[in-house]
Amino acid sequence: MSGTAVPVPVILTKRLKMRGVEPADFERLVAHWSHPETIRFIGGEARPPHLVWTRSVLNSRGMWSLLGYGYWLVEDRKTGEFVGEVGFADFHRDTEPSFWGVPECGWVISPEKFGEGYASEAVTAAHDWLDEETSEAKSCCIIDHDNGASIKIAQKMGYVQKGTVRFNEEDVMYFKRAKGGLAA
Repeated sequence: MSGTAVPVPVILTKRLKMRGVEPADFERLVAHWSHPETIRFIGGEARPPHLVWTRSVLNSRGMWSLLGYGYWLVEDRKTGEFVGEVGFADFHRDTEPSFWGVPECGWVISPEKFGEGYASEAVTAAHDWLDEETSEAKSCCIIDHDNGASIKIAQKMGYVQKGTVRFNEEDVMYFKRAKGGLAA
């Protein structure tokens, strides 16, 4: 796909609604990306509003148009409360090994929602979508060594650690997953 507007699919789970990021979501995304627990395993620095706008709003929508996949904003299905962001991207990270061209899964859940199973529910729904609606044969993710909760979620999805990569001047764990949750 290239350069065409792609509607972001809406995914409904038992408790969650996953939808495309909209400009109206900006303020709650700014609050989310400034919370110390949100950023603890992702560089540790709050994102200023202009980076939230480019990374969470524009980047998210652009991935869908250019790649046919991207990030969803995750909300509580009953209350509409913000839960987090989950999805796939190709950030063309400068890592070795390179994983350019492979959907990289990421999830960032609101600290107020930690421990409620929302991350597992949203990440499972995202992978079900990737497996069923795209021709992508594999996906990957990178996770901080100290982020035990995310490591467990990755393993639950069928990701297998393939080593480490250097990212943001730190070594992080590199995982791969084949379509259907098989070891890649």
